[in-house]
Amino acid sequence: MGHCIQVFIGKNNIIEKMASDWLVTDTVFLKQQFAMIYLTEKLFDNMEELADLENKLDYDMFIIFTSAIQKIMQYYSGNGMLAYLETDYFGGIGTQAGVLFEKGNMTVEPVEGEGTINYILERMGVYRERGKDEFDSLGLGNYRKMPLE
Repeated sequence: MGHCIQVFIGKNNIIEKMASDWLVTDTVFLKQQFAMIYLTEKLFDNMEELADLENKLDYDMFIIFTSAIQKIMQYYSGNGMLAYLETDYFGGIGTQAGVLFEKGNMTVEPVEGEGTINYILERMGVYRERGKDEFDSLGLGNYRKMPLE
């Protein structure tokens, strides 16, 4: 079974504000007062268009992480933590990548590889439920693919 998503994750208040500002209607509320929104093609295009920035970032580990996305994350992380996470797995083989912003600053540089998402979620304050890692404690295994637009 595969797992391929590109998402923003943060506390409910940060994600709800972001979703409201960008007219996102498919906010996913997770456990531990976290929520996420998918970085769909439509949302990505809107963010890129509004930011109107030349892409100066070069992070090969990401499918979608540009100067515009970084600027938007800096803004929305002004009152807390905001992560951008990507997964691309099929049959247990693949990759994961992420970056974390807090109070407008990048506190975890773009990183990829096994354990990346759990590391970022732990830094965000996600606690492990008995017998689970941070990823499973939030129930992220239930969200395996991007929604149709």
